[in-house]
Amino acid sequence: MKLLVAVGVSREWVESEFLRQMGTWRFPENWQVRIGWFQQFTAAERHNIAMKEAEYNYDRILFMDTDQVYPPDYIEMMLQHDEPVVSALNVSRYHPFEFCCYNLDGSTERYGIDVPKLEPIQPPQQRIFECDVTGTGAMMLDVKVLKDLELPYFKDVFEKEGCVRLIPDDFYFGLQLHKAGYRVTVDQGIIAKHIAKVLAAPYNVRDLRRAWTAVNRGYGYWKDGKK
Repeated sequence: MKLLVAVGVSREWVESEFLRQMGTWRFPENWQVRIGWFQQFTAAERHNIAMKEAEYNYDRILFMDTDQVYPPDYIEMMLQHDEPVVSALNVSRYHPFEFCCYNLDGSTERYGIDVPKLEPIQPPQQRIFECDVTGTGAMMLDVKVLKDLELPYFKDVFEKEGCVRLIPDDFYFGLQLHKAGYRVTVDQGIIAKHIAKVLAAPYNVRDLRRAWTAVNRGYGYWKDGKK
């Protein structure tokens, strides 16, 4: 069995926290694992190139982002799952630090275009649960799923003037999965942490929200001195 670890490089640099963790990663003995660095002009290009590479040459694709920190056994734990689409649990990088797990809740009109409405959900008590859509920063996919999806897999959807992005490319992909009948299995025993001023993780969400509220009431500073 072959796994492609697709590392999305979205900036001109790679965060040192991401590079320092790489030496700690553990790899399962019964899998051939290749780490591929994908650095194209747009996120949609990176994701589509990674998917086409995986479709022809691998059994699974596991996405990782350079603005996140993963546990040493991240790859091993993700590969323990057999579900078509699996994600670790993480929270958004900035306020309101919502869990990156969403359910579809109808649609809303923006700029004259009908846009699906995604509502963040609070993870339930059980370790494994399902949601409709997640981002790709901690997602693993069985490549057989791709035969059920339309091309392109990833696309940024803009309003008619092309100035406002209405649907990011990873959510577009999630909506494609949902349309094809797939839901995302989330394992909240596997936690990915966003690299911000502090590491944003599920266990410190309340503290981060309180800090953000305090800053915006005039107490202190956030993100390199800017409120």
